[in-house]
Amino acid sequence: MKYVEQVKSIILTFLVGLSLILTFSIWSYTPPYQVIEESQVEQITVGEHKTLEKVIQPYRILLSNEQQFSGTISSTLIDNIMTTLSNVRATELNFIQSNLSNEKVNSMIGANNRITLFFAAEVPINTFKSIVEFTQSELPEISFSHLIIDWSKFNQSNTLQLLFVSEQNRTLYTTDIALSNDYFNSTFNDVFKHAIAFEEVKRNNELSLYVPSNSVELMKYTYFIDEVSPERFKEILFKDTNIVKKTIESATSSKYNDGMSFMTLDTKTRIINYVYPTSESINDIKGSTLLQESFDFLNEHGGLTGDYRYVYRNIPKHITEYQLFLQGVPVFSNITSTRIATTWGDNQIFSYRRPYYKLDMAIPSEKVIRQLPSGVQISEWIEDIHEVDELMIGYYLTGSEIDDKLYTLEPSWFAIRDGSWTRITPSLGGVGYGLE
Repeated sequence: MKYVEQVKSIILTFLVGLSLILTFSIWSYTPPYQVIEESQVEQITVGEHKTLEKVIQPYRILLSNEQQFSGTISSTLIDNIMTTLSNVRATELNFIQSNLSNEKVNSMIGANNRITLFFAAEVPINTFKSIVEFTQSELPEISFSHLIIDWSKFNQSNTLQLLFVSEQNRTLYTTDIALSNDYFNSTFNDVFKHAIAFEEVKRNNELSLYVPSNSVELMKYTYFIDEVSPERFKEILFKDTNIVKKTIESATSSKYNDGMSFMTLDTKTRIINYVYPTSESINDIKGSTLLQESFDFLNEHGGLTGDYRYVYRNIPKHITEYQLFLQGVPVFSNITSTRIATTWGDNQIFSYRRPYYKLDMAIPSEKVIRQLPSGVQISEWIEDIHEVDELMIGYYLTGSEIDDKLYTLEPSWFAIRDGSWTRITPSLGGVGYGLE
């Protein structure tokens, strides 16, 4: 019996050990599951993604040196300056002055050894810091319309002073950036070399206008256009395309509706207009937040389908607009839209209005050099020059009677008043120019 009990104990111990081994094996066993890769939802886009420095761009560079003005609208030269700014680090931003007078702004622009970048709309500094890095982590919620680069002390210190001037808020802030001689020369020598003579058009108690001193040659173009299918915008803008219904409202008008939002389509003007009524918002929003939300919304689907630049904002109404440019000058038209407009709502887009055509290819045989009068002549021909906010050269876009897929772009002078443009055309009888 003694041996039987010992054998039982041994067998029992063996079974307990075997049980523990099996239990551990079960717990630690990992079956060879097949790896199932998460399917990637293809992002729908209508164009290329862009960087902020390509969208927040000045429409003019003005140099003041030795009591003379010169300037350029060259996209290449503007890109070079913006690229340089994106590769430097600015010191702390300092408040200098408020309540700037027009005379003070004019004198700052006209001081020697300065380059002024003119922006069509106020640029929030907290958005601009995505282009120019600042040493301080938090910046005030300010904006600027003119960025003045002062190189008067560069030879002594290898630093440039940046002056941020706000025409709207009448404020001045400054900061400094360090730059090597090689970097300075590679960026600014081409600007000095290719800038043409400009004149200051002085106006009593008003901001001066700055225009080319001599006649300007610009190419007239005829472009084939391409179209982005409105169906792609339907897929981008509506949450569930399966419930979207399309109705034909006229020979040139259609409407897409999902019961919550709608998109109208005008095939004559090639414009779409999307609205999500329930997302409308009247809440306060920072200028930098408004611009960033608008840009991110557009950039997500590659919506800036051309050289579109930030040109307008209305913070209380949450509106941001982008203007089509060609060869460094804005494009205007009465037959279609040359702007993309967004209205930001409650954490999402409220309205989105835009053209769905794209300038595709210029016809070589249709290129013609046009000679426009000097800006000085234009300013002398305008009677109410004090009511003009800006004089600029641009393209006037018209359609073709032969082929509706052809657009002609005619170089012209334009007067800007309160954000609206007026084409300046030869007056009847061939004497001078007048507002069209």
